[in-house]
Amino acid sequence: MQPSPTAVFIESPASQLIDIAIRVQETVDGPTLDDEIRRYNRTIRNSWRANWNCPPFTAAALLDLVGEVVSSPTSLASRPQAFQEKLARAADGMDPAEYLHTLAGMVRIIDREPPASYDELPMSRWELAVTFPHLNGFTAEMMDGGHATFADAVTSYGTNEHPYCVEVVVPFTTEAQRALVLFPDDRSLGRYISWISRDRLRELIDTLNDHMQREHS
Repeated sequence: MQPSPTAVFIESPASQLIDIAIRVQETVDGPTLDDEIRRYNRTIRNSWRANWNCPPFTAAALLDLVGEVVSSPTSLASRPQAFQEKLARAADGMDPAEYLHTLAGMVRIIDREPPASYDELPMSRWELAVTFPHLNGFTAEMMDGGHATFADAVTSYGTNEHPYCVEVVVPFTTEAQRALVLFPDDRSLGRYISWISRDRLRELIDTLNDHMQREHS
Protein backbone atom coordinates (compact mmCIF):
# COMPACT_ATOMS: atom_id res chain seq x y z
CA MET A 1 0.00 0.00 0.00
CA GLN A 2 1.34 3.42 -0.96
CA PRO A 3 1.69 5.87 1.93
CA SER A 4 -0.68 8.84 1.80
CA PRO A 5 0.31 12.36 2.93
CA THR A 6 -3.32 13.45 3.18
CA ALA A 7 -3.33 13.55 7.00
CA VAL A 8 -0.59 16.20 6.95
CA PHE A 9 -2.97 18.53 5.14
CA ILE A 10 -6.22 17.65 6.92
CA GLU A 11 -5.37 16.82 10.53
CA SER A 12 -1.98 17.90 11.80
CA PRO A 13 -0.35 20.73 13.79
CA ALA A 14 0.24 22.51 10.48
CA SER A 15 -3.46 22.38 9.65
CA GLN A 16 -4.38 23.54 13.18
CA LEU A 17 -2.07 26.54 12.92
CA ILE A 18 -3.59 27.49 9.58
CA ASP A 19 -7.05 27.24 11.16
CA ILE A 20 -5.89 29.57 13.95
CA ALA A 21 -4.57 32.07 11.40
CA ILE A 22 -7.88 32.05 9.50
CA ARG A 23 -9.85 32.55 12.71
CA VAL A 24 -7.74 35.62 13.53
CA GLN A 25 -8.24 37.10 10.06
CA GLU A 26 -11.98 36.55 10.09
CA THR A 27 -12.70 37.74 13.66
CA VAL A 28 -13.50 41.44 13.93
CA ASP A 29 -11.67 43.11 16.85
CA GLY A 30 -10.30 39.71 17.83
CA PRO A 31 -6.86 38.62 19.04
CA THR A 32 -3.68 39.15 17.06
CA LEU A 33 -1.97 36.26 15.30
CA ASP A 34 1.05 36.72 17.59
CA ASP A 35 -1.13 36.24 20.67
CA GLU A 36 -2.90 33.20 19.23
CA ILE A 37 0.43 31.57 18.42
CA ARG A 38 1.55 32.35 21.96
CA ARG A 39 -1.55 30.52 23.17
CA TYR A 40 -0.85 27.60 20.83
CA ASN A 41 2.75 27.32 22.01
CA ARG A 42 1.71 27.65 25.66
CA THR A 43 -0.89 24.91 25.24
CA ILE A 44 1.73 22.55 23.83
CA ARG A 45 4.53 23.47 26.23
CA ASN A 46 2.27 23.12 29.28
CA SER A 47 1.27 19.57 28.33
CA TRP A 48 4.02 16.99 28.78
CA ARG A 49 2.24 14.60 26.42
CA ALA A 50 1.67 17.17 23.67
CA ASN A 51 5.19 18.57 23.98
CA TRP A 52 6.67 15.08 23.81
CA ASN A 53 4.61 14.26 20.74
CA CYS A 54 5.04 17.47 18.72
CA PRO A 55 6.68 20.53 20.29
CA PRO A 56 6.18 23.93 18.62
CA PHE A 57 9.48 23.85 16.75
CA THR A 58 8.45 20.53 15.18
CA ALA A 59 5.11 22.06 14.18
CA ALA A 60 7.09 24.88 12.57
CA ALA A 61 9.21 22.35 10.68
CA LEU A 62 6.02 20.68 9.48
CA LEU A 63 4.74 24.02 8.17
CA ASP A 64 8.02 24.43 6.28
CA LEU A 65 7.70 20.92 4.89
CA VAL A 66 4.16 21.59 3.70
CA GLY A 67 5.44 24.82 2.18
CA GLU A 68 8.01 22.85 0.19
CA VAL A 69 5.32 20.43 -0.96
CA VAL A 70 2.99 23.26 -1.96
CA SER A 71 5.72 24.92 -4.02
CA SER A 72 6.25 21.73 -6.05
CA PRO A 73 3.99 21.49 -9.12
CA THR A 74 4.20 17.71 -9.01
CA SER A 75 2.49 17.62 -5.60
CA LEU A 76 -0.81 19.09 -6.75
CA ALA A 77 -2.58 15.72 -6.98
CA SER A 78 -1.70 14.84 -3.38
CA ARG A 79 -3.22 18.02 -1.91
CA PRO A 80 -6.89 17.81 -0.94
CA GLN A 81 -9.04 20.51 -2.50
CA ALA A 82 -10.33 21.56 0.92
CA PHE A 83 -6.77 22.19 2.09
CA GLN A 84 -5.93 24.24 -0.99
CA GLU A 85 -8.98 26.41 -0.40
CA LYS A 86 -8.17 26.81 3.30
CA LEU A 87 -4.57 27.76 2.58
CA ALA A 88 -5.69 30.31 0.00
CA ARG A 89 -7.98 31.90 2.64
CA ALA A 90 -5.13 32.07 5.14
CA ALA A 91 -2.58 33.40 2.64
CA ASP A 92 -5.05 36.09 1.50
CA GLY A 93 -3.27 36.86 -1.77
CA MET A 94 0.23 35.99 -0.59
CA ASP A 95 2.12 33.15 -2.25
CA PRO A 96 0.92 30.05 -0.30
CA ALA A 97 4.37 28.52 0.14
CA GLU A 98 5.84 31.84 1.27
CA TYR A 99 2.96 32.26 3.69
CA LEU A 100 3.60 28.83 5.26
CA HIS A 101 7.30 29.62 5.70
CA THR A 102 6.40 32.98 7.29
CA LEU A 103 3.96 31.31 9.68
CA ALA A 104 6.62 28.73 10.58
CA GLY A 105 9.06 31.54 11.35
CA MET A 106 6.53 33.20 13.67
CA VAL A 107 6.03 29.95 15.59
CA ARG A 108 9.81 29.57 16.04
CA ILE A 109 10.42 33.15 17.14
CA ILE A 110 7.56 33.14 19.66
CA ASP A 111 8.64 29.74 20.99
CA ARG A 112 11.94 31.29 22.09
CA GLU A 113 10.01 33.31 24.67
CA PRO A 114 8.87 31.85 28.01
CA PRO A 115 5.20 30.84 27.90
CA ALA A 116 2.96 33.81 28.72
CA SER A 117 1.20 33.75 32.09
CA TYR A 118 -2.59 33.60 32.16
CA ASP A 119 -2.69 37.05 33.77
CA GLU A 120 -0.63 38.45 30.92
CA LEU A 121 -2.48 36.54 28.19
CA PRO A 122 -5.87 35.17 29.28
CA MET A 123 -6.90 31.76 28.02
CA SER A 124 -9.03 31.81 24.87
CA ARG A 125 -12.17 29.74 24.30
CA TRP A 126 -10.37 27.20 22.10
CA GLU A 127 -7.45 26.97 24.55
CA LEU A 128 -9.90 26.33 27.38
CA ALA A 129 -11.56 23.51 25.42
CA VAL A 130 -8.18 21.88 24.74
CA THR A 131 -6.73 22.37 28.24
CA PHE A 132 -9.84 21.54 30.28
CA PRO A 133 -12.09 19.45 28.02
CA HIS A 134 -13.91 17.75 30.91
CA LEU A 135 -14.41 20.87 33.04
CA ASN A 136 -15.63 22.64 29.91
CA GLY A 137 -17.89 19.72 28.94
CA PHE A 138 -19.30 19.49 32.46
CA THR A 139 -20.89 22.90 31.91
CA ALA A 140 -23.65 21.21 29.88
CA GLU A 141 -24.34 18.88 32.82
CA MET A 142 -24.63 21.89 35.11
CA MET A 143 -26.98 23.68 32.73
CA ASP A 144 -29.22 20.62 32.46
CA GLY A 145 -30.76 21.50 35.80
CA GLY A 146 -31.85 17.95 36.54
CA HIS A 147 -29.66 17.43 39.60
CA ALA A 148 -30.56 18.25 43.19
CA THR A 149 -26.98 19.08 44.21
CA PHE A 150 -23.62 19.87 42.67
CA ALA A 151 -22.31 16.50 43.91
CA ASP A 152 -25.15 14.74 42.07
CA ALA A 153 -24.18 16.47 38.82
CA VAL A 154 -20.52 15.51 39.32
CA THR A 155 -21.43 11.89 40.01
CA SER A 156 -23.69 11.73 36.96
CA TYR A 157 -21.00 13.10 34.65
CA GLY A 158 -18.10 11.15 36.13
CA THR A 159 -19.80 7.78 36.49
CA ASN A 160 -21.99 7.76 33.38
CA GLU A 161 -20.02 4.82 31.96
CA HIS A 162 -19.85 2.86 35.22
CA PRO A 163 -18.05 0.49 35.77
CA TYR A 164 -15.55 2.08 33.35
CA CYS A 165 -15.45 5.27 35.40
CA VAL A 166 -11.68 5.53 35.44
CA GLU A 167 -11.66 6.67 31.79
CA VAL A 168 -13.49 9.85 32.78
CA VAL A 169 -12.73 10.24 36.48
CA VAL A 170 -8.94 10.32 36.11
CA PRO A 171 -8.78 13.17 33.56
CA PHE A 172 -11.75 14.97 35.16
CA THR A 173 -10.20 15.13 38.64
CA THR A 174 -6.77 15.86 37.14
CA GLU A 175 -8.18 18.90 35.35
CA ALA A 176 -9.85 20.08 38.56
CA GLN A 177 -6.59 19.82 40.52
CA ARG A 178 -4.68 21.57 37.74
CA ALA A 179 -7.20 24.42 37.72
CA LEU A 180 -6.80 24.82 41.49
CA VAL A 181 -3.03 25.18 41.08
CA LEU A 182 -3.07 27.42 38.00
CA PHE A 183 -5.75 29.83 39.19
CA PRO A 184 -5.38 30.72 42.88
CA ASP A 185 -8.63 32.67 43.30
CA ASP A 186 -12.29 32.41 42.29
CA ARG A 187 -12.11 35.54 40.14
CA SER A 188 -9.44 34.00 37.93
CA LEU A 189 -11.37 30.75 37.62
CA GLY A 190 -14.72 32.36 36.93
CA ARG A 191 -13.25 34.30 34.03
CA TYR A 192 -13.28 31.07 32.03
CA ILE A 193 -16.12 28.86 33.31
CA SER A 194 -19.10 30.46 35.07
CA TRP A 195 -19.90 27.63 37.52
CA ILE A 196 -16.36 27.13 38.79
CA SER A 197 -15.13 28.06 42.24
CA ARG A 198 -12.31 26.66 44.33
CA ASP A 199 -14.79 25.12 46.76
CA ARG A 200 -16.64 23.39 43.94
CA LEU A 201 -13.43 22.04 42.43
CA ARG A 202 -12.49 20.56 45.80
CA GLU A 203 -15.97 19.08 46.14
CA LEU A 204 -15.68 17.62 42.63
CA ILE A 205 -12.39 15.91 43.51
CA ASP A 206 -13.68 14.60 46.85
CA THR A 207 -16.94 13.33 45.32
CA LEU A 208 -15.22 11.33 42.62
CA ASN A 209 -12.50 10.06 44.95
CA ASP A 210 -15.23 8.82 47.31
CA HIS A 211 -16.97 7.06 44.43
CA MET A 212 -13.78 5.33 43.31
CA GLN A 213 -12.99 4.17 46.86
CA ARG A 214 -16.53 3.01 47.53
CA GLU A 215 -17.32 1.32 44.22
CA HIS A 216 -13.95 0.28 42.81
CA SER A 217 -11.62 -0.60 45.68
